[in-house]
Amino acid sequence: MATLTYETLINEMNQAMLAGDEDRVPLLRQVLAAVGQPDAQAPIIHVVGTNGKGSTVTLMADTLIAAGHKVGVFTSPAISDQREQIVINGQMIGKEIFVRLYQTLLSTVKKIVPDDAPLTIFEWEVVIALTWFAEQHVDWMIIEAGLGGLMDATNAITSPRFSVFTHIALDHTRILGDTIAKIAQNKAGIIKPNTKVVIAPSQSDDAKRVIEQTAARVHVPVMLASKQTWFDNPQFGLDGTTVDVHWSSKSVWHHVHLNLAGQHQLANAATALTVLKQVAEHDSRIDEDAVRTGFNQAALPGRLTTLAATDKHPRLLVDGAHNPDGIQSLIRLLKQVAPTRRFTFVLGFLADKNVAGMLTELLPLAKQVVLTVPDQHQRALPIDALTEMVGDTLAKLQLNDVAVFSTATARDALACLRKRNVEPPVIVTGSFYLIRALREAGLND
Repeated sequence: MATLTYETLINEMNQAMLAGDEDRVPLLRQVLAAVGQPDAQAPIIHVVGTNGKGSTVTLMADTLIAAGHKVGVFTSPAISDQREQIVINGQMIGKEIFVRLYQTLLSTVKKIVPDDAPLTIFEWEVVIALTWFAEQHVDWMIIEAGLGGLMDATNAITSPRFSVFTHIALDHTRILGDTIAKIAQNKAGIIKPNTKVVIAPSQSDDAKRVIEQTAARVHVPVMLASKQTWFDNPQFGLDGTTVDVHWSSKSVWHHVHLNLAGQHQLANAATALTVLKQVAEHDSRIDEDAVRTGFNQAALPGRLTTLAATDKHPRLLVDGAHNPDGIQSLIRLLKQVAPTRRFTFVLGFLADKNVAGMLTELLPLAKQVVLTVPDQHQRALPIDALTEMVGDTLAKLQLNDVAVFSTATARDALACLRKRNVEPPVIVTGSFYLIRALREAGLND
């Protein structure tokens, strides 16, 4: 019998993000219990939110690693390799390890999960990640929710040490609800007894109220990051932010470099520091040196990342912002570093996003736009539909001097950039799946 390869396994898995409308969390809890409760083998930081999850996760993880800890991190989505979602101290899970764990777990899973509704690829990744982290005896697990909270596969974990809420905004409204309060209610479904809740400083009053009410019902403490940590003298640039950190009323750390660009990263940094302060109460290794090192090393591919020019493309600023809230953070940074500039954009979106809202924010800053299609065939917005939406938005905003180029593939988009006389950096945004498509077409990072 042929050996099962990682590539074959991934292709054979149920590719759905969700298994349907039904709540699968109880089923996944049965699976985790049956395979030895791997999520109970190390303290867990569970992170939910609309924007800022990845940044907050990497700031916490890199600081814990700098302090000498072994840290398992589960995030999504991947940009170029599914295994990016499952890492220990920055190292992706090996293909052979992924296959071995799948084969080891399969017989137990089959006894619990019905044949007509097998685990989705995301559910498998959650179970395999937790199992690998436990097998490798990590000191901490940091788990980022995929979609929402209440019915997300990551909510199968039983007793997280911290439940962290980054900025909540309107996204996935057809699934999670059409108001901030409804979305917050879904995400607050991760709150369990014996956890500590941390709320990002950028949170709306509606979201904050829902989270606090949910926490009160299970009698767990709530920490507002805005009251735990504050900053002075921020200096913003495309290569990150330098800031003075007030760690406590008596301790100020000057000129801490945050290797993540954008004013919104200060909210993520405050959220991460609120958790790290709690850890530091029982772990003296979480100190100024660890924070400085962790924050300086923190990197997020595809999130406000500058890519040097190559023979295939000019210098790029790549950002996976995929909702109006994320786009506003990108625009705020562009206006800070170049107040009067108009840019060349490469844009591609998923059809189930608020594309009209994002175009309304982006196009006033555009000199020219290159349109293309993300690497997500089932959900990608077709190029004809995007071209029409861009034309309608330009007309509505009375922007008559923006050049528009429509391309069928990411490879064509890069070729279009090479032919045009563009002033760098070119801004690439709209979807993580757009970045994935461009990588496969020759984008280097």
